[in-house]
Amino acid sequence: MNQVSPDGLRVFLRSYLASKGKEIPKELANDCDLLLSGIIDSLGLLELITAIQEHCGREIDFDALDSEQMTVVGPLCDFVSAQMRG
Repeated sequence: MNQVSPDGLRVFLRSYLASKGKEIPKELANDCDLLLSGIIDSLGLLELITAIQEHCGREIDFDALDSEQMTVVGPLCDFVSAQMRG
């Protein structure tokens, strides 16, 4: 199991989204909503969740995260990091 910090996950998100050919802001701000900003769509969210779990090396309980915050960079990175510690 990998230890994943919020900053480390942010780096992973940038790399993953860039590999999918997505236009990404120079800095992914904590309040950047990946869905509302058009960086990902609903299918892209499912792919992102799978990619995060593969990156972390385990299944993440995304049901415990408020659905409105699932696509917001800061809360998503903090949540996944906390899940990996817990």
